Amino acid sequence: MANLKYGTGTDATATATAPDPQQTSQSVIDDNQNTVHDEESPLLPSTPPTKSQVTPLTGLWTIIAVLLLGEFISNADSTLVIAAAGRVSSEFDRLRDASWLSTGYSLGLCAAQPMYGKLSDIYGRKPLLLISYFLFALGCIVCGIGSEMWIVILGRAISGMGGAGTMTISSVIITDLVPRRDVASWRAYVNISMTLGRSIGGPLGGWLSDTIGWRWAFLIQAPFVALAAFLVVVKLQIEQKTSDDSTKDGKSKLSQVDFLGAGLLATSIIALIGLMDQGGKSFPWNSALAVLLGSGGILLLVAFVLVEAYVAKDPIFNLRILRRPNVATSYILSTLQVTAQLSMLFAVPLYFQVTQGASTTVAGIHMVPAVVGNTIGGLLAGAFIRKTGHYRVLLVLSGLVASISYVLLYLRWNGHTGPWESLYILPGGIGTGMASASAFIAMTSSLRPDEMAMATAGYMLLLSFAMTSGITMSNSVLGTEFQRQLRRNLQGPGSERVIKRAMADTNYIAHLGGRLREIVVSCYLAGLKHTYIVSLVCSLGAAVMGLFIRHHQL
Repeated sequence: MANLKYGTGTDATATATAPDPQQTSQSVIDDNQNTVHDEESPLLPSTPPTKSQVTPLTGLWTIIAVLLLGEFISNADSTLVIAAAGRVSSEFDRLRDASWLSTGYSLGLCAAQPMYGKLSDIYGRKPLLLISYFLFALGCIVCGIGSEMWIVILGRAISGMGGAGTMTISSVIITDLVPRRDVASWRAYVNISMTLGRSIGGPLGGWLSDTIGWRWAFLIQAPFVALAAFLVVVKLQIEQKTSDDSTKDGKSKLSQVDFLGAGLLATSIIALIGLMDQGGKSFPWNSALAVLLGSGGILLLVAFVLVEAYVAKDPIFNLRILRRPNVATSYILSTLQVTAQLSMLFAVPLYFQVTQGASTTVAGIHMVPAVVGNTIGGLLAGAFIRKTGHYRVLLVLSGLVASISYVLLYLRWNGHTGPWESLYILPGGIGTGMASASAFIAMTSSLRPDEMAMATAGYMLLLSFAMTSGITMSNSVLGTEFQRQLRRNLQGPGSERVIKRAMADTNYIAHLGGRLREIVVSCYLAGLKHTYIVSLVCSLGAAVMGLFIRHHQL
């Protein structure tokens, strides 16, 4: 099987696959680094690719498959841990701290993600990808052998740092290897791998915990990560290239890293993620700790912006990228769309657990239509972009298509949902899949090659943040409205006990009977309807943002 070589840094696309001259044209960039042409400007024809520039399709398939294995494992881990969280925390008598297993991963993920783009430009894609695999496997081993809850949480944070690299470097390598017009098609396969991983991880984690123990749910991942790393070593023969002003001296390379900016950004993200994920659980929203985390996170973020703009000689994230056409818009659009879907996916299993008494496994199966929709939407968007070179219409359409799901859920999911009505979440998945593929293309359409990795790291960081914010926002809205409805509809002796237990355990609601069950379920449905509104507003906001996307012919 053929192996592919490519460069990084300023020569990142020097040996990348050249586009077909009959299908694509390249952007022309002036001395001020602004794109000269847009949809109304004539395009310069691309030069025909030389034989050495053309990537054999079989070799490309092999490389993408290797990358997809890592994506699959890291995404399966997220839902696998959710399924095992109850058993893990119960063993240490820390059931109320179960959410820290997910929070720890999120903190490591978001704190490390901005670093990978710049470091991969300095040291190369392959070394950083291997380091990310090592960190992910190390974290799994630490979790598997942890003797205290805090050790397991630490292992989750280490795994998160590795998962950040897996997500970012894989996406950057794909943009290095294929023409921009084809990136959406290939990213569709990445999305399929990610969604399949998340779908399989939950049932697998539950089965492993029930049979051989929760520790093996972590330990069993390490050999598969080692296999993915071995395939990277064997199949990815990467030629490292540096810019003219850099040297081969390790100290000189290290001096290019903006440690101050990276530290400020990581600390601000940790504070904000900690607030969003643990606010209302580990501490009240109006507590001093919540105020400290919120204000501290914002101040650190402001300090990061000032450092990147006026202090850092070689920023970890160059703010100039945000002034490129479509970059900031694509960031916002993707964040809104992912927030909308994660908010919906958070609510779907809860709906069936409360209204039908479904088990965790059965309730999780009801999320499959959204996963299928992600796959369909990504493939359709990739095929459309590859054929036409257009993506702006898809970004507007994706928000409108996804909104169909949220309207149907609000109007039709009233406690008696049949099998066919569970398919109402399919358009939401299709819209999110379309947006994911199209927004990434819009973001990269006017970037210089040496900006690609940094911009991709920022994009992936916001998607990770959106996953946390979607779940947190939905949980807060659901809890607030559910409690309000309960206090309004339940009165008299014992009502406070019922409210407290109903707020804490969905199994308690599922086992209620008679008129009391009807009241509690109706209150819960009212809370869920508010989460659908959150998703609808985010999705429509994404559609509006699509109108501001500038088209650049690919």
